[in-house]
Amino acid sequence: MARILLVDDARALAELFANEIHRHGGHEVTVIDAVAKVGDTLADHEPFDLALVDLSFPAESSTGVDALAMVHLTHPSTRLAIITQGDRWVAESMRLAWELLPIATVVSKSAPLPDQLRTIELVLTHGAAPLDPALQPLLPSGPSGRRSIDDFARLVQHRGHAKLWTALLELDTDATYRTVAHMTGLKLNTIKNYRAQLLPPLTEQGVTDASLLDMQEFARRSRVFLTPHLQRHLVGLAVHDQQGRR
Repeated sequence: MARILLVDDARALAELFANEIHRHGGHEVTVIDAVAKVGDTLADHEPFDLALVDLSFPAESSTGVDALAMVHLTHPSTRLAIITQGDRWVAESMRLAWELLPIATVVSKSAPLPDQLRTIELVLTHGAAPLDPALQPLLPSGPSGRRSIDDFARLVQHRGHAKLWTALLELDTDATYRTVAHMTGLKLNTIKNYRAQLLPPLTEQGVTDASLLDMQEFARRSRVFLTPHLQRHLVGLAVHDQQGRR
């Protein structure tokens, strides 16, 4: 019997699916319906054998990518799998997780139940399973080999970059140069220069000739990988500012 974590905001359907997983394989399934609950759940349980995570959580700023990353960083031995409807608008998030995390498989919510259960058993038994054919066109044939979590450090080279990314994440509206300047106190030309500096590492992340809005969308998708670098620079800035006031 395996221990499975199922993360999906459609709780009623997730619990029905969890019951089928238990009935089919005898596995113990813990269902949670929010990314915000993942951290506490991991702290309160022994490592899971498998985390099966949806990508879309409309009521939260976080996504399934955040949940998958949290599981991986907390318990690296836990196998990771995505379960998704496969809508085009989650394709970039799915690709991000696929290329940066050890994703064992991707399960389509539209697949017949026996196929879904068979895929889960393959992951538990062999460590991986073939992708659902309906989702293969949304993903590369394998990890790109060019992207890694460590590469995100190149996107936050100094405090100015950290201030820019933080504004892009915190804005409730679509980013413009004026709204970012208002939030950060940076000059318009400075923001334009920072964008130009960040174009090469963004291209390595698969975002070509990124506009400010493209950068905002990328930041939201990649929040969990960007945040540690933002915190490192902005904490240093806060200490520096406090010392300057003395």
